[in-house]
Amino acid sequence: MTSRPGCTRRRQRSKRRAGSSGDGCDGCESGCDAVSLLSLLWLALPAALVTPAPAGTPWAARWPVRLVVAYRRRVSPARPPCCPFTPTCSTYGLEALRTHGLLRGGRLTVNRLRRCRPGAGGGDPVPVRAPDQAPFRA
Repeated sequence: MTSRPGCTRRRQRSKRRAGSSGDGCDGCESGCDAVSLLSLLWLALPAALVTPAPAGTPWAARWPVRLVVAYRRRVSPARPPCCPFTPTCSTYGLEALRTHGLLRGGRLTVNRLRRCRPGAGGGDPVPVRAPDQAPFRA
């Protein structure tokens, strides 16, 4: 039996015993919760070392953006699409980090990942940057 990314074998066995059809994104009854996604972050760490940050990214937010880009290239293709939000959590994270910088963008991204669970969802755009805040220099 092979383990899917983000699932423990125990969760898969309990799902099979319950006899329910897979309506979750990858076979877990908990869906795409933040804990399982963060546990997969170690797969993206080696790729983040060689992934360049997109142009226009604030200097302090470059490492978190590189982690999100590496996650999208390494981990996300191995999982079925399951984010209940529009835009997806990784797109939201990239936009929040590039728009608001490391501190506020990181806080917005973590809060979004905490809300990502079955039953949640819908439209959740990144808040617009206040006009009184100075723009970031890349």
